[in-house]
Amino acid sequence: MSIRNKIIIILVMTCFLQAGSACFTPAQAQKKAAAEEVLTKGDAVMMLSATDFMKKKIGELLSWTVGYDVSKVSRVKLTPSINYVKALPKRVPPDGRTVIELQASVDDPSGLKNIAGVRADLSSIGRLSNMMLVDNGLFGDETPGDGVFTLQTSVSPQINIGNKDIAVAVSNKKGWLALAKTSLEVKKDPSILEARFLPDRVLAESGNLVTITVRVENPGRLIDIQSITADLSALQLSARESLYNTGEDGDLAAGDDTWTLQFALPKGAPVGTFTIPLQVTNLVGGLAIGEATITVYK
Repeated sequence: MSIRNKIIIILVMTCFLQAGSACFTPAQAQKKAAAEEVLTKGDAVMMLSATDFMKKKIGELLSWTVGYDVSKVSRVKLTPSINYVKALPKRVPPDGRTVIELQASVDDPSGLKNIAGVRADLSSIGRLSNMMLVDNGLFGDETPGDGVFTLQTSVSPQINIGNKDIAVAVSNKKGWLALAKTSLEVKKDPSILEARFLPDRVLAESGNLVTITVRVENPGRLIDIQSITADLSALQLSARESLYNTGEDGDLAAGDDTWTLQFALPKGAPVGTFTIPLQVTNLVGGLAIGEATITVYK
């Protein structure tokens, strides 16, 4: 049986139930209306069923396999919206103490007062699956009532390394729901972004100053970098020279992402091009290996 015939059957049944009188076909009902006769409820139903508009709308709203299809309803004035969801920082170690700030900017057609709640599923990072975000100026939230809901959390030490999705849901007081998600990378190892000597060509004379700089990225916080060392044994210096981030001795700024070591060439420094090994460690046991090249000439 076609969908059209099913719709007509429903309308005819409605006619009998509601009008309590004999039913007319759509054409008969329209003819009766044209003659300015009084229409029964059944007549009116049959007239409405004859319009293309009603047929189209009924076809959109009814599914003969799943019933009422809510996806066909315009939600513009019903559902809340999520403008963005983000997690800061984007790379975090599984240490149980590095703070992640989850933020969700939300809105609602009836205003923020209609927001019933914003919740996040943190099960992917070893936390609860139904955690509430707040917009009250407390617990990491900066400004109360601005529509930016906030939650502070951390990654459990039992979580494996890799990308993790965090789902966020916002509901309003009318029962409508909006969903979104963000992701973060659970990572232990730091990264060496750049390593170089200044100058990278130096005359082999005792006392000539050379600076090595290493720019790094650490999952979580830069202050959790434990050490950065350079093996300068090829230049007849120590095999484990430490770089610093204190704003002194050639370092431009303290506490940034760049570590520095300034040293003088020793007497009798060898001539040639040397690849200097570098090593970075952090507080969660992460390790990064890199290198920088310098040429010593006569």
